[in-house]
Amino acid sequence: MDCRLVEKHLCAYVDAELEPSAALEIEQHLASCSACADDNTFLRALKGELHEQLAAPAPAPGHLRLRVSEALAQVHVIEEDERQPSHLWMTVAAMAASVLLVLGSVLGTDAGRVETAALAPALDMVRDVVDRHKDELPTEINTQLPEQATSWFRDKIGFQVRSVDFNEPSVHFLGARVSQIGNHQAAKLYYSVGDSRLTLVMFKPNASLAQALSSDAGLTRLGAHHALVGGHNVTYQTLQGYTVPIVQQNGIVYAFAGDLDQKSLLRLVANARIPY
Repeated sequence: MDCRLVEKHLCAYVDAELEPSAALEIEQHLASCSACADDNTFLRALKGELHEQLAAPAPAPGHLRLRVSEALAQVHVIEEDERQPSHLWMTVAAMAASVLLVLGSVLGTDAGRVETAALAPALDMVRDVVDRHKDELPTEINTQLPEQATSWFRDKIGFQVRSVDFNEPSVHFLGARVSQIGNHQAAKLYYSVGDSRLTLVMFKPNASLAQALSSDAGLTRLGAHHALVGGHNVTYQTLQGYTVPIVQQNGIVYAFAGDLDQKSLLRLVANARIPY
């Protein structure tokens, strides 16, 4: 794959919209082409910054209501027969109603919109986790020993990767690779559970995402669920037919996606030993 083709499809690659085979070709090209790798880094940073800026819209200025009231006061209504309301009055009334509607929307619901916008990155993260599970990209380190993979990540990612221990004999570690969740660098770990696949993605969230994931009430409003499994409370989201359990521990997010049924996956996560 040459640079022109990579440039053409780079946006789709960053947004995880490519087929696995095409994404793998671009990934291999980025590993050997510093110019395209720089473009990839810039594009991810740009998209991340735009997302951060748009996630928290600025509130309406406090003097907006006064300016609108002054503008309405300057409109002179010509008295006509009460049985024949003038077009001007109807226009002013409609304008006033619209202004009040806008004011009510801007001033009365800003807090709700900001709260929802602040929690939106959590839903984006869940979508990325599902995409990482579905892309089926090959491992970069193929090993059955989790400690070998965690050592391999040491100089490749900006946080300490620690393995998760599953208390199930049917779970087998297969390998790992460097991945991406939004603009967060991530570690992607592969497991098999019998004949099913299990993907664990871990990353260090920025402050806004960490706060969103800490808000149980907000996550519930956006569709997250809580299940009590074996005495452990598990938070999870469902998307595209997948159950995605999410654990935030010691500043690291652990998100799971698999081909298992919901009950089995939640039981696995509830009984897993996640590093503190």
